[in-house]
Amino acid sequence: MESGLVLLQLAVPLLAVRLDANWTQLGAIGWIAQAVRMPICLTSGHLSERVGRAAIIVPAAIVCAAMIAALARAGTITHEIVLYTIALASIGAFYPALQAMIGDKSELGQLRKNLGVFNIGWCVGGAITAGIAGVLVGYGLNVLFYAGAACCLAAAALVLSWRAKPRVRARREGLPVYEGVAEASGPAQPAGDDFGPLLLIARLGHFCGFFGFSVIRILFPKMGIQSFGWSKPQVAAIIAVFLWGLAIGILLTNVSAWWRGKLWPQIASQCVMLACAVGAALACSPMLASAVSPALMAALFFGFGIAQSVTYAGALYYGLSSRKGKGTNTGIHEALVAAACVSGCLLGGTAAQHFGLVAPFALLAGLTMLSLIATTAIWARQSAARVSS
Repeated sequence: MESGLVLLQLAVPLLAVRLDANWTQLGAIGWIAQAVRMPICLTSGHLSERVGRAAIIVPAAIVCAAMIAALARAGTITHEIVLYTIALASIGAFYPALQAMIGDKSELGQLRKNLGVFNIGWCVGGAITAGIAGVLVGYGLNVLFYAGAACCLAAAALVLSWRAKPRVRARREGLPVYEGVAEASGPAQPAGDDFGPLLLIARLGHFCGFFGFSVIRILFPKMGIQSFGWSKPQVAAIIAVFLWGLAIGILLTNVSAWWRGKLWPQIASQCVMLACAVGAALACSPMLASAVSPALMAALFFGFGIAQSVTYAGALYYGLSSRKGKGTNTGIHEALVAAACVSGCLLGGTAAQHFGLVAPFALLAGLTMLSLIATTAIWARQSAARVSS
């Protein structure tokens, strides 16, 4: 499914460029779709607890495939906005239910491992697809849409054909250990509430990460092609490097629990995102834009992707670790993705239209700085409360 989304989000900005969209219209394509996606994220996870996970996941993948295929024939910006909005709404229904399913199938000691496998899967799959997309786009933009639709249909087929392996019920002290209960060999894991303010702090960074994600994925292709004069394969390669950074970061978070329950990884990731946003803003400034190479921009995006992976992993893990309301927490997680993308596309596109290329990345830098300030205040308040008690 992530491969379909990668192909969709690479092809949509390129289609907008072909349809001669300005910055405001380009931003509207992104923020309108994400604004519709947001409430669906908040409801689909909870709804899947009532009707079943697959009953949400499979129709969402099929509808998304149909909309991606239809985008290949879109002839106006309005058509593109409508079809992309329905596709993103389907994505909004798909992922909360899928993430909650992972929580359903994970025993207490296995949650981090299973989330890691899931995160590695979508990141690595997306990164590989982005690299392939750089070749496919040379055969025509419509090839990306048809390939994306095929990926979504494949995701639906995999969910329909998937059968869980039966679990072996172990016995401990003469009592059965049923599904959903940690095995005797599984390591103890604190409940979500035991992580204190780390869930909120991780969600702050998670929001900043996807604000930048939307700027890179939706706005940057137009910058690269029309402002820097780079080719479509070069732009696709830069996006691929960004996704490779995200994938490598997810791999690093899955190696061990080095980041779990600690503040410094969240602060460090926000600092790296801030540094990369400032670097990208400088690279887009009138004085330096002519000297910027694709390799430099790719390096900045690569660093941003690695940092974003830590905040993403933290926000998802801390939200699911409580074992309660998994559908609600995954809905909040995906709604933050949508809200950040709405902000990135709406504010970034408007800023680029009125203040130039530097403005979207300057906004990203300012937002990340505010997140760092809020993180410091939240942690200081928590520390003060502990001392007083």
